Amino acid sequence: MDQAQSQSWAFVCVGILIGIVLFRWNINPLNNIPTAGRFSSSNWLSYLAAFSFIRRGRETLQEGYRQYYGSAFKVALLDRWMVIISGPKMIEDIRRRPEDELSFTETVQTLLQYKYTVGQKMQDDPYHVVVVKEKLQNRLLPNVMPSLIEEVPPTVQKYLPVTDHEWTSVDVLAAALKVVARTSNRVFVGSSLCLNEEYNDISVQFAVEIVKAGTVLFLFPDILKPIAAPIVSKVRRTTERALRHLRPIIQERRTAMQELGTDWSDKPDDVLQWIMDKAVAKQESDADIVERLLLLNLAAIHTSSSSIAHVLYHLAEQPELLGPLREEIESSIDAEGWTMSSFARMWKLDSLLRESQRYNGFTLASMMRIAMKDIVLANGMFIPKGTLLGAAAHPTHYDNGHLANAEIFDPFRFARLREANNSEGSARLQFASTSPEYIAFGHGQLACPGRHFAASQLKAVLSYIILNYDFKLTDTESCCPRPQRPPNVYVSLAVLPPIGGTIQLTKRAVC
Repeated sequence: MDQAQSQSWAFVCVGILIGIVLFRWNINPLNNIPTAGRFSSSNWLSYLAAFSFIRRGRETLQEGYRQYYGSAFKVALLDRWMVIISGPKMIEDIRRRPEDELSFTETVQTLLQYKYTVGQKMQDDPYHVVVVKEKLQNRLLPNVMPSLIEEVPPTVQKYLPVTDHEWTSVDVLAAALKVVARTSNRVFVGSSLCLNEEYNDISVQFAVEIVKAGTVLFLFPDILKPIAAPIVSKVRRTTERALRHLRPIIQERRTAMQELGTDWSDKPDDVLQWIMDKAVAKQESDADIVERLLLLNLAAIHTSSSSIAHVLYHLAEQPELLGPLREEIESSIDAEGWTMSSFARMWKLDSLLRESQRYNGFTLASMMRIAMKDIVLANGMFIPKGTLLGAAAHPTHYDNGHLANAEIFDPFRFARLREANNSEGSARLQFASTSPEYIAFGHGQLACPGRHFAASQLKAVLSYIILNYDFKLTDTESCCPRPQRPPNVYVSLAVLPPIGGTIQLTKRAVC
């Protein structure tokens, strides 16, 4: 075949491929759903739209929210379209849908590629999530919080080291990760292993590796994923590293469970044991137990450390907040001690956490679901099987129709609103409460099951920091009328605190 014929065949092949792409777009049932963002007028330019969304996700969602509020629109991700819904009616519609219609479990598997990173078993029988719902709810939290509270002072002192009368620069997010990992692991694996620096780092690294692997595997067709997974994923290796620390503990507990049974008087009351109580009956391996434990760490460590980092930046930016916060914290502790009852009295701190989460957030969209069958939404919009859906969290939280002056960070706004409401109405304004207007944790039965534990943990850590440290932003310029915290990082749907950002800390000056 000569060069001219080769070029002709090449043009024919390219033409056929373009024709197939255009045909698929023309018959795509999502074509009836409007598109937000750049290149929205041309479906076949979806890859350009997807790359644009990585950089402009916040602006794209805001644009779609403004144009299609109360309905739905779609945005382009690298591997698929995602349908975004907005407005209380649509959010309630998604909340009420059963798992066999809109599945959260399938969403986690798809986004993190569980089948190829940790195995199908974790999706088919996610009883570790049930454990969290059962054990880390408000009613049972008093059983585990004393040990976490005990771990806070030495942990904060270690990772936020300061001296008298000198300012120390601290990498906010790195320090927050260390603090949350150790205090969380006090509840997850007990007082001995939570002091192990290497294990704490592994528990942090596991989350990084599974998200990284899931993101890369997204780009491969399903037929190639089993081949690509061992190459791109370090999840198994990270699990094996954790297993080296946990295996002796697990084996010791297996022996005690077998020999003592219900007579085990000093049986540990931690997440590892809760998982083992179910895993042993199911004859699961030590590796399965460790994997389930690390999957729970995935959710606990990174979201809570992000929350702490955001709050510390706000306190450094507005140190005048420390006075009223300290007054409330000291009064609460004087009345109730370092207890959950004390934390419940800290309305201003609770408000600061809720406002920071509203204003910053973890992700631009929440309530992620995958359609398990063809469905029709409350507004009559058809959603085909396999479609990824989510609610527009960031635009919802910035909607002045839901909250006055929503574009302004107002740390004590929810404390004021609670005071203005009766006791029954104020409960829905707490940090861990959800509503169609506040969906940072999701909403309904599938809202984050560990949010009540996270709220108590954050209050324990932040109360101690606020009482013992003074704050300021790093290298503030005297010419600036008011120094400002560095901006958040937005990558596709993810919202990250400033990476590598620092603040200045010193011991609190007590008169």
